Amino acid sequence: MHSLNKSILGFSVLLLCGMIFAACASKPPVYIPPPSGSRAQLPDWFTNPETAGYPRNTYTSANGEGRTAEDAQFNARANLLGIFGMKLADESVIAEMFSQTTTNNVTNWNETVTSDRRISTSAEGILAGATIEENAQVGQTFYALAVMENARARRVYGEIIAQLQRNITDLLNIPNINTIDGFTRTRIAAEIAKDIEACVRVLNHVGGTVPAGLKTESQYLTDADNILRNIPVSVNIRKNPANVDSADRVQGAFTRALTEIGFRTGTANAPYALDVSLTLTEAPAQGANIFFRYELSANFRDTRTNAVIARFNIADREGHTSVVNAHNRVFTRIEERVIGNPARNVDGEFKTMLLQTFSSLTPGR
Repeated sequence: MHSLNKSILGFSVLLLCGMIFAACASKPPVYIPPPSGSRAQLPDWFTNPETAGYPRNTYTSANGEGRTAEDAQFNARANLLGIFGMKLADESVIAEMFSQTTTNNVTNWNETVTSDRRISTSAEGILAGATIEENAQVGQTFYALAVMENARARRVYGEIIAQLQRNITDLLNIPNINTIDGFTRTRIAAEIAKDIEACVRVLNHVGGTVPAGLKTESQYLTDADNILRNIPVSVNIRKNPANVDSADRVQGAFTRALTEIGFRTGTANAPYALDVSLTLTEAPAQGANIFFRYELSANFRDTRTNAVIARFNIADREGHTSVVNAHNRVFTRIEERVIGNPARNVDGEFKTMLLQTFSSLTPGR
């Protein structure tokens, strides 16, 4: 469970997407007509940026080419990002506004992108402080140079890391971290830490100083797993008829699923409870087989507020030649839907639902 729904990272993503370009506007392409009978001379800044005014100790640069000026600029940015070991997503938009203020209003970013391409707003699309400094058209091909000034990048990325680290500190500043809310917040912190790691790669490249004490995404994920191990959950089963499932296979399935996720189970007066309701009714027979319809609901509840955090509902029918075997088919099927079947490479619907729900929660639940 190492992937978090990006929708809960709005504050982080908004912060980052506002920082993608400090000044994206670029000069119009300079047209270089091809000489008669020979190939056109490519611009010096394209063939050797370092000797054309962009020395390596001052700038980090990358060039790109394409069939249009926009393609060339996009590819130049992608190649620049590749220097830091990150990929650039190609996503289509009509227009998008990026704006954000950071660190006591010291730095502002405000940029409108109206082309048919934009930089990904994920952490992999960070290009704060990058600009398109050069454009040219040679024949039918367009060329561009993306440049990042190292000194400015050191300042910008230092500010980004500091802001994201403050986000994590504020996010985890709650009275009791060993709750579902604490788990959710720690998972979000892991995503922010991944963004910070991307910024650190850039900062290292441009010779910046990385703040001490930064935790990695992996460390926060481990913290989140440890939080679950400190959360007790009681499992309560209500059966109709009351004598159905005398072996308590349904309760065993839910207990196992919760344990595999990481919870402690079997604790009385737990802060969280899983309330399960199972109803079994005989369905019309088909030939020699006896069928039973099962209806099952499981609500994961905060016992302190009675708020239901996650709901799981399934219903179907199973049959066999005898009542005992038909019941066995029902419970086997419920077990499979709750905890999965590794031998058949089937994921448990209940486990999947619960993990997805926790991943999509916003802080405060």
